Amino acid sequence: MPPEGSDEVIACRVVEADHPELREFLAREWALADRRLFGPDLDWTSRPVLVEARAGRELAGVALGETVAGMARLHDLLVAEPLQGRGLGSRLVELFCRRAAELGAGRCYLRCPDTDRHRRFYEHLGFVPVAQLPRYYHGHDFVEYLREPLVGEGRRGAR
Repeated sequence: MPPEGSDEVIACRVVEADHPELREFLAREWALADRRLFGPDLDWTSRPVLVEARAGRELAGVALGETVAGMARLHDLLVAEPLQGRGLGSRLVELFCRRAAELGAGRCYLRCPDTDRHRRFYEHLGFVPVAQLPRYYHGHDFVEYLREPLVGEGRRGAR
């Protein structure tokens, strides 16, 4: 590294792949930045949250995501097409939220297409929209949802 205040030119370039030096840099510099911002003893470990539904031996649906730093993110919710509309997706989300809470998450975020069907589904489960994402993927609008707390009595849609 050039000394602070140096006039040395720093070159920037696009690289094609991740590499060990990059990983070492991130680990070292994020630890310093986090300590400076949040204090010591932070845990940024990502813990997977995996929920599946089966019909006999066949996989029928999944809810997949992670928890990190007291927050959960639901990345994928998918139910086999012939089983959609039977409440299976709601059960998967509830189990996902319960497991995320067990792992220390107090809130859950998710991102989905901005459609009436998605809005009704997630809002029924206690999620509230927190951001509109115009033309997010392939020119389609998406919405970011939040649910907190993850579990609790009297939650609409909870089973």
